[in-house]
Amino acid sequence: MELFSLPVSTYSSKVRLLLELKGIDYTAAPPPGGYSTPEYMQLVPLGTIPAIRVEEEYLSESDVIMEYIEELHPEKPMLRGTALERAKHRFLARYHDLWLEPHLRRTFAHMDPATQDEAELNAHLDKFEERLQKLEELFEPQPFMIASEIGYADCAFPPTIALAEILFPVFGRELKLGPKTATWYKAVMTDETVNRVVTEGVQATLDWMNAGGG
Repeated sequence: MELFSLPVSTYSSKVRLLLELKGIDYTAAPPPGGYSTPEYMQLVPLGTIPAIRVEEEYLSESDVIMEYIEELHPEKPMLRGTALERAKHRFLARYHDLWLEPHLRRTFAHMDPATQDEAELNAHLDKFEERLQKLEELFEPQPFMIASEIGYADCAFPPTIALAEILFPVFGRELKLGPKTATWYKAVMTDETVNRVVTEGVQATLDWMNAGGG
């Protein structure tokens, strides 16, 4: 399987986690021509990452890719359990993608103090904190999000929380996880595959920041 991704992308890490936890062979490469370039958009019209090549076509959007992989490789399911349990996986993954992660991503625009909009930055940080605390109401660690085994929803949050651990001190804040989230995060990060993929993303982000964030 051919995956277009970047190490600093939390959504790319999310798909990589699913692939590696399921034991699927794949190759990862940057988007041809670069993110959102005309060359890349000839293949992936939205110009976003991650994306995968499927024969002569391309699929984008991380949840679409993950559900396609689940259907294509059902032998080690990550969307497992009852219909309700599978729906809970999807709900938490959607909560991450639509309600939580975007506020952290938008702080990248304020990395340079010379162009930083403090009010807008603080609004996104406040909203991220608020929605991270709301997560406490949405699941009960078992120790993973839905069951005693790592599943679909568990792929979404680790890269984002690890990124927040980097960014919050940069903006003069301390990241505070609620007790349920902290219990789950400790458990999921003990998994060798999760730890390795997340650590690679953290290092890539630190390298990008040290190079000036360009």
